[in-house]
Amino acid sequence: MSKPDLQVENQADRRLTSPASAMGHWLSRATVTITLVTGVALITTPASARWYKWVDENGNISYQDRPPPSSFEESTQVLSQQGVTLETIPSKQEQLELDRQAKLAQEKKQRDQALLKAFPNESDLISTRDARVVHIDGAIARMYDQMVILNTRLISIEDRIQERVDRKLDPSDAFESDRIAVLRSIDSTEALIRSKLRERRQIIAQFDRDLYRYRDLKHNNTATATYSD
Repeated sequence: MSKPDLQVENQADRRLTSPASAMGHWLSRATVTITLVTGVALITTPASARWYKWVDENGNISYQDRPPPSSFEESTQVLSQQGVTLETIPSKQEQLELDRQAKLAQEKKQRDQALLKAFPNESDLISTRDARVVHIDGAIARMYDQMVILNTRLISIEDRIQERVDRKLDPSDAFESDRIAVLRSIDSTEALIRSKLRERRQIIAQFDRDLYRYRDLKHNNTATATYSD
Protein backbone atom coordinates (compact mmCIF):
# COMPACT_ATOMS: atom_id res chain seq x y z
CA MET A 1 0.00 0.00 0.00
CA SER A 2 1.42 3.42 -0.89
CA LYS A 3 2.08 6.03 1.71
CA PRO A 4 -0.72 8.37 0.58
CA ASP A 5 -3.19 5.50 0.85
CA LEU A 6 -2.09 4.77 4.41
CA GLN A 7 -2.51 8.39 5.34
CA VAL A 8 -6.10 8.45 4.01
CA GLU A 9 -6.97 5.26 5.90
CA ASN A 10 -5.47 6.57 9.13
CA GLN A 11 -7.49 9.78 8.80
CA ALA A 12 -10.67 7.72 8.35
CA ASP A 13 -9.85 5.65 11.45
CA ARG A 14 -9.28 8.80 13.48
CA ARG A 15 -12.66 10.17 12.38
CA LEU A 16 -14.43 6.97 13.48
CA THR A 17 -12.59 6.66 16.78
CA SER A 18 -12.97 10.29 17.87
CA PRO A 19 -15.67 10.91 20.57
CA ALA A 20 -17.83 13.12 18.36
CA SER A 21 -17.73 10.69 15.46
CA ALA A 22 -18.51 7.71 17.70
CA MET A 23 -21.53 9.47 19.22
CA GLY A 24 -22.85 10.45 15.79
CA HIS A 25 -22.42 6.95 14.55
CA TRP A 26 -24.28 5.53 17.60
CA LEU A 27 -27.15 8.01 17.25
CA SER A 28 -27.49 7.13 13.60
CA ARG A 29 -27.75 3.41 14.40
CA ALA A 30 -30.16 4.09 17.30
CA THR A 31 -32.41 6.14 15.03
CA VAL A 32 -32.56 3.30 12.55
CA THR A 33 -33.32 0.83 15.35
CA ILE A 34 -36.16 2.98 16.80
CA THR A 35 -37.62 3.46 13.33
CA LEU A 36 -37.58 -0.27 12.73
CA VAL A 37 -39.18 -1.04 16.11
CA THR A 38 -41.87 1.58 15.55
CA GLY A 39 -42.58 0.15 12.14
CA VAL A 40 -42.87 -3.36 13.52
CA ALA A 41 -45.24 -2.11 16.27
CA LEU A 42 -47.45 -0.41 13.73
CA ILE A 43 -47.48 -3.50 11.57
CA THR A 44 -48.26 -5.89 14.45
CA THR A 45 -50.96 -3.68 16.08
CA PRO A 46 -54.31 -4.51 14.46
CA ALA A 47 -56.29 -1.65 13.02
CA SER A 48 -59.32 -2.75 15.09
CA ALA A 49 -57.42 -2.54 18.41
CA ARG A 50 -59.30 -0.66 21.13
CA TRP A 51 -58.42 1.28 24.23
CA TYR A 52 -60.43 1.47 27.42
CA LYS A 53 -60.75 4.66 29.42
CA TRP A 54 -62.21 4.84 32.91
CA VAL A 55 -62.04 6.96 36.06
CA ASP A 56 -61.62 5.28 39.42
CA GLU A 57 -63.09 6.35 42.76
CA ASN A 58 -60.10 8.63 43.37
CA GLY A 59 -60.55 10.50 40.11
CA ASN A 60 -57.60 8.86 38.40
CA ILE A 61 -58.00 8.35 34.65
CA SER A 62 -56.77 5.05 33.22
CA TYR A 63 -56.06 4.13 29.60
CA GLN A 64 -55.55 0.42 29.02
CA ASP A 65 -55.67 -1.98 26.09
CA ARG A 66 -57.93 -4.26 28.12
CA PRO A 67 -61.18 -3.66 30.05
CA PRO A 68 -61.04 -2.71 33.73
CA PRO A 69 -61.27 -5.49 36.34
CA SER A 70 -64.67 -7.08 36.87
CA SER A 71 -64.89 -5.46 40.31
CA PHE A 72 -64.97 -2.00 38.69
CA GLU A 73 -68.52 -0.63 38.93
CA GLU A 74 -68.34 2.67 37.03
CA SER A 75 -68.83 3.29 33.31
CA THR A 76 -66.05 2.73 30.78
CA GLN A 77 -65.38 4.36 27.41
CA VAL A 78 -64.15 2.28 24.50
CA LEU A 79 -61.86 4.27 22.21
CA SER A 80 -60.44 3.67 18.77
CA GLN A 81 -56.73 3.99 18.02
CA GLN A 82 -57.45 7.59 17.02
CA GLY A 83 -59.10 8.34 20.38
CA VAL A 84 -62.66 8.39 19.01
CA THR A 85 -65.29 7.06 21.43
CA LEU A 86 -66.77 3.92 19.90
CA GLU A 87 -69.12 3.02 22.74
CA THR A 88 -69.70 3.53 26.43
CA ILE A 89 -69.99 0.52 28.69
CA PRO A 90 -72.55 1.46 31.38
CA SER A 91 -71.81 1.24 35.07
CA LYS A 92 -73.28 -1.64 37.04
CA GLN A 93 -76.01 0.63 38.42
CA GLU A 94 -76.82 1.92 34.93
CA GLN A 95 -76.87 -1.64 33.60
CA LEU A 96 -79.37 -2.65 36.29
CA GLU A 97 -81.64 0.21 35.23
CA LEU A 98 -81.25 -0.73 31.55
CA ASP A 99 -82.15 -4.33 32.38
CA ARG A 100 -85.20 -3.13 34.32
CA GLN A 101 -86.36 -0.95 31.43
CA ALA A 102 -85.82 -3.81 28.98
CA LYS A 103 -87.88 -6.12 31.20
CA LEU A 104 -90.70 -3.58 31.40
CA ALA A 105 -90.63 -3.12 27.63
CA GLN A 106 -90.77 -6.89 27.10
CA GLU A 107 -93.69 -7.24 29.53
CA LYS A 108 -95.53 -4.41 27.75
CA LYS A 109 -94.97 -6.09 24.41
CA GLN A 110 -96.32 -9.37 25.76
CA ARG A 111 -99.41 -7.61 27.18
CA ASP A 112 -100.03 -5.95 23.83
CA GLN A 113 -99.78 -9.26 22.01
CA ALA A 114 -102.09 -10.93 24.53
CA LEU A 115 -104.59 -8.08 24.22
CA LEU A 116 -104.78 -8.34 20.44
CA LYS A 117 -104.97 -12.13 20.59
CA ALA A 118 -107.70 -12.22 23.25
CA PHE A 119 -109.97 -9.68 21.55
CA PRO A 120 -110.19 -9.90 17.75
CA ASN A 121 -112.58 -6.93 17.74
CA GLU A 122 -113.19 -3.92 19.98
CA SER A 123 -116.73 -5.12 20.63
CA ASP A 124 -115.32 -8.32 22.14
CA LEU A 125 -113.34 -6.31 24.68
CA ILE A 126 -116.36 -4.17 25.60
CA SER A 127 -118.59 -7.25 25.96
CA THR A 128 -116.03 -8.89 28.26
CA ARG A 129 -115.85 -5.76 30.40
CA ASP A 130 -119.63 -5.53 30.68
CA ALA A 131 -119.89 -9.21 31.59
CA ARG A 132 -117.33 -8.79 34.37
CA VAL A 133 -119.11 -5.74 35.73
CA VAL A 134 -122.51 -7.49 35.62
CA HIS A 135 -121.05 -10.44 37.53
CA ILE A 136 -119.70 -8.18 40.26
CA ASP A 137 -122.94 -6.20 40.41
CA GLY A 138 -124.81 -9.48 40.98
CA ALA A 139 -122.47 -10.38 43.85
CA ILE A 140 -122.92 -6.94 45.39
CA ALA A 141 -126.72 -7.18 45.08
CA ARG A 142 -126.72 -10.52 46.90
CA MET A 143 -124.61 -9.04 49.66
CA TYR A 144 -127.06 -6.17 50.08
CA ASP A 145 -129.86 -8.73 50.36
CA GLN A 146 -127.81 -10.50 53.02
CA MET A 147 -127.43 -7.18 54.84
CA VAL A 148 -131.22 -6.77 54.90
CA ILE A 149 -131.61 -10.24 56.39
CA LEU A 150 -128.90 -9.63 58.99
CA ASN A 151 -130.30 -6.28 60.03
CA THR A 152 -133.79 -7.77 60.33
CA ARG A 153 -132.40 -10.53 62.51
CA LEU A 154 -130.50 -8.02 64.62
CA ILE A 155 -133.65 -6.00 65.21
CA SER A 156 -135.48 -9.16 66.26
CA ILE A 157 -132.75 -10.13 68.72
CA GLU A 158 -132.55 -6.64 70.20
CA ASP A 159 -136.37 -6.60 70.58
CA ARG A 160 -136.20 -9.83 72.59
CA ILE A 161 -133.44 -8.46 74.75
CA GLN A 162 -135.46 -5.29 75.38
CA GLU A 163 -138.54 -7.36 76.17
CA ARG A 164 -136.64 -9.20 78.91
CA VAL A 165 -135.45 -5.88 80.25
CA ASP A 166 -139.02 -4.55 80.31
CA ARG A 167 -140.18 -7.66 82.13
CA LYS A 168 -137.33 -7.23 84.57
CA LEU A 169 -135.94 -10.63 83.70
CA ASP A 170 -132.27 -11.54 83.83
CA PRO A 171 -130.39 -10.90 80.57
CA SER A 172 -130.16 -13.94 78.31
CA ASP A 173 -126.60 -14.94 77.44
CA ALA A 174 -127.94 -16.72 74.35
CA PHE A 175 -129.57 -13.56 73.00
CA GLU A 176 -126.47 -11.47 73.65
CA SER A 177 -124.28 -14.09 71.96
CA ASP A 178 -126.59 -14.09 68.93
CA ARG A 179 -126.52 -10.30 68.81
CA ILE A 180 -122.69 -10.21 68.79
CA ALA A 181 -122.55 -12.87 66.07
CA VAL A 182 -124.99 -10.94 63.86
CA LEU A 183 -123.06 -7.70 64.34
CA ARG A 184 -119.86 -9.45 63.26
CA SER A 185 -121.61 -10.83 60.17
CA ILE A 186 -122.85 -7.35 59.32
CA ASP A 187 -119.33 -5.92 59.63
CA SER A 188 -117.92 -8.73 57.50
CA THR A 189 -120.59 -8.29 54.81
CA GLU A 190 -120.03 -4.53 54.71
CA ALA A 191 -116.30 -5.13 54.23
CA LEU A 192 -117.02 -7.53 51.36
CA ILE A 193 -119.31 -4.98 49.74
CA ARG A 194 -116.60 -2.32 49.94
CA SER A 195 -114.10 -4.78 48.48
CA LYS A 196 -116.38 -5.67 45.58
CA LEU A 197 -117.12 -2.00 44.86
CA ARG A 198 -113.38 -1.34 44.80
CA GLU A 199 -112.86 -4.31 42.48
CA ARG A 200 -115.60 -2.98 40.22
CA ARG A 201 -113.87 0.40 39.92
CA GLN A 202 -110.53 -1.26 39.24
CA ILE A 203 -111.98 -3.49 36.52
CA ILE A 204 -113.62 -0.55 34.77
CA ALA A 205 -110.41 1.48 34.98
CA GLN A 206 -108.31 -1.44 33.68
CA PHE A 207 -110.66 -2.10 30.78
CA ASP A 208 -110.69 1.60 29.94
CA ARG A 209 -106.87 1.51 29.73
CA ASP A 210 -107.00 -1.71 27.71
CA LEU A 211 -109.56 -0.20 25.35
CA TYR A 212 -107.44 2.90 24.83
CA ARG A 213 -104.34 0.75 24.21
CA TYR A 214 -106.28 -1.61 21.95
CA ARG A 215 -107.47 1.25 19.75
CA ASP A 216 -103.91 2.63 19.60
CA LEU A 217 -102.49 -0.76 18.57
CA LYS A 218 -105.17 -1.30 15.95
CA HIS A 219 -104.59 2.18 14.55
CA ASN A 220 -100.83 1.62 14.34
CA ASN A 221 -101.28 -1.78 12.70
CA THR A 222 -103.69 -0.31 10.18
CA ALA A 223 -101.35 2.58 9.42
CA THR A 224 -98.41 0.18 9.00
CA ALA A 225 -100.39 -2.09 6.70
CA THR A 226 -101.54 0.88 4.59
CA TYR A 227 -97.96 2.19 4.33
CA SER A 228 -96.71 -1.26 3.31
CA ASP A 229 -99.34 -1.52 0.59
